[in-house]
Amino acid sequence: MSLKKQTLWSMAPLLVVSVVNLVSVPLFYRFLGPERYALWFYVLSVSGAFGFADLGLGVAVGRYVGVELGRGDIDAARGYWGTGNVVAIPLLGFMAIAFAIVGAVFGPRWFNVSPDEVPMLKASFVAAGIGMFFAFYGQFWNILAQVHLDFKFVAVTRVFLSIIQVGGALVIAFWTRNPSALLAWTSLLSIAQLIILMLHANGTYGFGIHWRFARFAHAVEMAGFTMKTFLTLLVNNVLGGLDRLALGKLAPAADFAHYAICSNAGIRISGLSASIMGPIFGQSSRAVGAGGESKAAAIYEEAFDLIFGWLVLISVWSIVWKHTILQLWLGKDLGALVEPLLAPIILAYCITSIANVSGAQLGPLNRVGTGLVIHIFAGILVGICVYVGWRWAGIIGVAYGFLVSRIAFIVQDLFVIRLIEARGWLDATRWFHVAVQVAFGGVFSLLLRTASVPFAMQVCFALLHGGAVAAWLVRKDLAVWLIALRQ
Repeated sequence: MSLKKQTLWSMAPLLVVSVVNLVSVPLFYRFLGPERYALWFYVLSVSGAFGFADLGLGVAVGRYVGVELGRGDIDAARGYWGTGNVVAIPLLGFMAIAFAIVGAVFGPRWFNVSPDEVPMLKASFVAAGIGMFFAFYGQFWNILAQVHLDFKFVAVTRVFLSIIQVGGALVIAFWTRNPSALLAWTSLLSIAQLIILMLHANGTYGFGIHWRFARFAHAVEMAGFTMKTFLTLLVNNVLGGLDRLALGKLAPAADFAHYAICSNAGIRISGLSASIMGPIFGQSSRAVGAGGESKAAAIYEEAFDLIFGWLVLISVWSIVWKHTILQLWLGKDLGALVEPLLAPIILAYCITSIANVSGAQLGPLNRVGTGLVIHIFAGILVGICVYVGWRWAGIIGVAYGFLVSRIAFIVQDLFVIRLIEARGWLDATRWFHVAVQVAFGGVFSLLLRTASVPFAMQVCFALLHGGAVAAWLVRKDLAVWLIALRQ
């Protein structure tokens, strides 16, 4: 299966859940209210900051298993996998308990919550802590599927469970207005996903927990790679979400909720691009195992082209049509409050999304240490830019400060481009592509500024803009499909 097909299968569940989630945002906001919506999103943000909970072991095990599969040594692959399970299960259990305790004790001090909502905040952290174990251990098995290049099964499973999760969460939010109940429901679905992935791995790949294959020598061998990955995850997850973590303390709950709505949309975009990281990681790991490091540039270029045009479209479209989008999505009043924040946050996440291509190759190329330095640089920039932005222009300044901090990930892209002798950002044809999209978007922007366009017509023009560019981006695939149809 090609990288494009693997990515599309990997992206399918994220696309479904992103669309469903974005459509459901105004409903969650209405059912929970501004403060409880902010509380719910804050707990999710802190949970995301614990993205280092497995200490980088999942990525390390995936890398070593993928390399051994590339070499054709199944016994060695099972040895690394069993060793990872021996370490991961107690480790994740400890981290989940620690998260629940830390959140329940310190959460009321970190988040600007009213006294009446403190018990709700504590219960939400406990529910999220329980779900953390199953979510992270499920991701462990998801990585196993990725290095087996089994993206189709994972996609179908996640699409099914994602629809159930969001649909059930809406019902729970409507009836209970309780964020902790939403987090408990998410935990239940994480358990179901874990069971499905484990049963499939045992039946399809012949991989179980494999404790008997665990070897101390494998643990020692993976330790250095794991430590560098852990430090990268620690810096990336803690400092990468610093804008939201800081605003939880600095901003009123209503302002935080407005920022959270834009961040939610941006995270969904970044999540869609992250779907390409699995195929890149799996293919690059196997290429390294088979002695094919030279294929890294070809993998990078194919992946870059696959997402670049779409991210440019999202960026331009969100700038030109932000007023129309938000009024249609959130309503006139809430949309007006969110509008100043949307464009800089979406642009920031689009830059982060492009950097996922280079980030996915750092592990297989054994450059995790370099990635750690870049992520530290990014974290420092986030801290500085959030502080300066807040002092300069409040919550709007934070949004633009977060955008400026993405410079660090452009540095990462340029490093990998030079390392593997790829083109990436340095390809002039891609800048021509940007210029064409900006010019096309500029025509619509000029129309909106110089003519009084009714709202219904604005929606039609926005669809025309997006549809025309989307058709241009898939023109080659459409041509192939038409030729095949005629034959």
